[in-house]
This record gives sequence, C-alpha cells and structure tokens, in this order.
Amino acid sequence: MALEDLFLRGTAWASLLAWTGAEVLRSASAARAAGEGRALFTTGGLALLVHSAAAFHLRHGWSHEAALEETARQTEALTGLAFGGGLFVNYALLGLWVIEAAWWWGAPGRYRARASWLDWSLRSFFLFMFVNGAIVFARGPVRVLAVLAVLAVLAAWYRGRGAGGEHV
Repeated sequence: MALEDLFLRGTAWASLLAWTGAEVLRSASAARAAGEGRALFTTGGLALLVHSAAAFHLRHGWSHEAALEETARQTEALTGLAFGGGLFVNYALLGLWVIEAAWWWGAPGRYRARASWLDWSLRSFFLFMFVNGAIVFARGPVRVLAVLAVLAVLAAWYRGRGAGGEHV
C-alpha cells in the first residue's frame, strides 16, 4: 500500500476512533465529556479535515468536479446509481463538525443545555456518516473494526440513557 493510501486511511480512522471515544465519554459522565470528550471530538474533526484536504490534494487535484465524479462512480459501483450528491453530504459533515466543536469550546454551558432533539439529530447524523464511510463504502476486513466502533458507540448511548451521562 502506498504511503498516500496509508495517510488517507489513517486520518479517516483517526477521525472515527476519536469520535467513538468522544461518544463513549459523553455517555459516561458530564465531567469526562467536558474535558476528554470535547478534546477527542475536536481531534476527530481535525483528523477529518486533514483527511478531506489530503483527498482533494492527492486524489482530485483540488478539483470539486473530479471529486464529484469519483463520488458518483463509487456510488454507482455500490448501488447502480451514479449519484455524486454524497460529496455535499460530506461537506455538511465537515461544516457541522466545525460548528459543533466551536460551539462546545466557545459556549460549553449553552452547548450542554441545547435541545435534546438537536443533540441526538446531530449525533445520529455523525453515526450515519461513519456507518456509510467506514462500513458500507469500505472494503475488506476494516469493516469489522468499523462495526466494532459503531457497536461501542451504540452500547455507550444505551448505557448512558438516564444514567447521569450528559446528553451532549
């Protein structure tokens, strides 16, 4: 495997693992969420930003059109439908992650007090994106590791419900 591939995969995995750790900590206790969880969440977002920038540089020559075409090609290979719109969903994930991290650092009290429906909608969107990126569109045995990460998040969410774990 080329060094470029290792870097791209490594930054994607760093993002998934940091997000998984953040979700486990967020579900365990408000104190751990406010410190280690927030730091892991931010690290995951930074890793995803690096991954995205590296993919645009190494794979698409900084061309949005090339990225759109590749997204459509991959989607067609999996679903039979040449749809590049998933690229815009990835942009949304990046934007939301930046907003989430900035809000959590800039106004942690307001972030923790936000509506539960908003919190769970965003967390579910992140889960959806990781399931698609690391399981549905992934190849090979790495899918098993992604399934384990997703199961760890779901178990943490289940354990954290009503057990004093912060909803954010």
